[in-house]
Amino acid sequence: MNILVIKHGSLGDLVLSFGAIKTLRDNYPHSKIYLLTQSNYKQIFKNLPYVNEILVDNRISIFPSVKNILKKVKEKEIDLLIDLQNSNRTEIYNLFIKIFTRCKILSARKFSDYSYRQKKLGVQHITKNHQEQLKYLEINNYLQPDLNWMLKGNTIQSKKVIFIPGTSKSGEYKKWPSDKYAQVAKYLVSRNYEIYLTGSDLDLNTINEIIKLCPESKNKINESKIEDFYQLCLSSELILTNDTGPAHIAGLTNKNVIWIANDNKISRSCYPLGDNLHKITASNVKNISVNNIINKIDQILK
Repeated sequence: MNILVIKHGSLGDLVLSFGAIKTLRDNYPHSKIYLLTQSNYKQIFKNLPYVNEILVDNRISIFPSVKNILKKVKEKEIDLLIDLQNSNRTEIYNLFIKIFTRCKILSARKFSDYSYRQKKLGVQHITKNHQEQLKYLEINNYLQPDLNWMLKGNTIQSKKVIFIPGTSKSGEYKKWPSDKYAQVAKYLVSRNYEIYLTGSDLDLNTINEIIKLCPESKNKINESKIEDFYQLCLSSELILTNDTGPAHIAGLTNKNVIWIANDNKISRSCYPLGDNLHKITASNVKNISVNNIINKIDQILK
């Protein structure tokens, strides 16, 4: 059997789907499994062990996209499409795949061959939705994702705390203030911890704001590319993060992660996985106090 999994969305959304993809590989060890996602993730996750190949769909205008996916379904001789995106766009994909191919479809949207209904955001974690979706294939042994395949060598832990103080351009409303990060950084420096400020070039202004208020903090943008981030997090004692994509990678290290987020239906369904995730939420993330974070740090770093 040849299987195509569709998963668009943010970095966090994709990482949260890895459990479902890992489960598919475990249950279909001899099948060819393809992942359809954005081109920027193809290079980052090129070593993803659960798939034979990552295919690209950059979600351009709808009819070129439909043409693209129909071509891929036919070229790869796809027998089963698993729609983990379950969006208006994939509903259109489903329609044309239904008309022009013999491929079976598992989706919460119309034109699925299975009557799966996905729970709304806020009701349960999105991975629970994935688990329920795969049950329609009589798969009951859902596996949690792991990112150990991203390791590039031995990891040496040191007395450092990693901050993820940025967000995407569209995620400014999820951003805990830089001056509050700086106050926490000062406290940790007083306890002899190194502060690693991570992110991309888009986060440079935020990082510089923190360094201005806490000069001992270190700009580690060059060391925090997504391909290397899992290993970097494993070398830390604690990670402090906004609700942003790299937090999902940090969570899967099972290191202590303090996740600072708005309390809403999205955060209740899409928080990072991990055995040591500490969620601190409020209706407005900017109102979360520094003392609240420091008290949690004291509980963790006794």
